[in-house]
Amino acid sequence: MWDGSVTFGDSWAGYIGRADQNTAHSHVAIQLCIGVGQPATLELPGKVIRAAGVIIGPNVEHRAVAESHPVAFLYVSPDTALGRALNALLQDDGIALASDELLECFRRSTSLSHFVDALSRLLAITPPIDHRLYKALNILRLDRDGPGCVSRAAQAVGLSSPRLRCVATHQMGVSLSQWIIWNKLERASKSLAGGSTLSDAAADGGFSDQAHLARMMRRMIGMTPRTAAEVLRKTSVSFKTR
Repeated sequence: MWDGSVTFGDSWAGYIGRADQNTAHSHVAIQLCIGVGQPATLELPGKVIRAAGVIIGPNVEHRAVAESHPVAFLYVSPDTALGRALNALLQDDGIALASDELLECFRRSTSLSHFVDALSRLLAITPPIDHRLYKALNILRLDRDGPGCVSRAAQAVGLSSPRLRCVATHQMGVSLSQWIIWNKLERASKSLAGGSTLSDAAADGGFSDQAHLARMMRRMIGMTPRTAAEVLRKTSVSFKTR
């Protein structure tokens, strides 16, 4: 069963502990999977990877195989400097093995927050994203009105909706629509961790209903909202928001 600790940071989230109950899924975040003490095992289409650490790019279908030892998962938003730096390390298939320097950075860290800070210093950070996209994403994070959110954000930064979507895909490597769904899932997950019901978490995330949340969570996280709620609430002692 899931048995560990969850941390939410600024445009990242992470888990350290034993893992189970996940199905094949893909999402927009860049994911780091690092075995603690022993290699981690991942199932991908047509192959299985067992390695000390693996970087998984956006929209790459994968499943973490349950292990008896702990595993660390770090999810970084593709619009951040760290996310773009990790994205630059990926091979053509959207996967890369973690370097010795990256793994050593993890081993020396005392927490996921410490690891994220150290990793940001280790990697050559790419130039910041287009300032118009940066502003639009911040607007979208706060927009809970649903339909028309992209048009409103585009208008606020002086771009057409198609142009904003084009810039987002080029700069982040994922579509703006997918990024919005991932942002909604983050809000809903925080709500679940705080003890909200499934229906309230769906509303907090901005989903049309509980069924919509369930479909997106299974697709992007590989869990049902009920399972995710159990995991998050079990780790509530160590759950924290930075």
